[in-house]
Amino acid sequence: MDTNKMKEGMSVKEMEALAKKHKFEVFFCLSFILACFFSFVMFGTGWAIILAAVGGILGVLMPGKVEFIAKKIYHFIFKQEDTLQLILGIVGLGISVFIPPAIFLVLGAHGGKSIYHLAAEMHAAAKR
Repeated sequence: MDTNKMKEGMSVKEMEALAKKHKFEVFFCLSFILACFFSFVMFGTGWAIILAAVGGILGVLMPGKVEFIAKKIYHFIFKQEDTLQLILGIVGLGISVFIPPAIFLVLGAHGGKSIYHLAAEMHAAAKR
């Protein structure tokens, strides 16, 4: 048997180590996947698109407010103990399941803010 042959799949320990190392990526991807699936099932895609557009408009019109609120929320979460952070993460996933359009509103707001900051940065660089 060839010992250099790649093994198939991942062990549970490897998956746990990967999830601990990349906990933010895992949480956000899982949240977006759940919001997408349950948006199809419970609300229909129309509300998701409308709220993503509304969030994008709000993000472009008020990028400072969106960033301020996001920083306050993350600061509050990361001040808590690990167990409470886990509970808040589960609540966030619950929101992805039961109110998926809210996730798309937040995604739109952050997308609008990012687009605004990128456009302002490129405009300033072009003027130099």
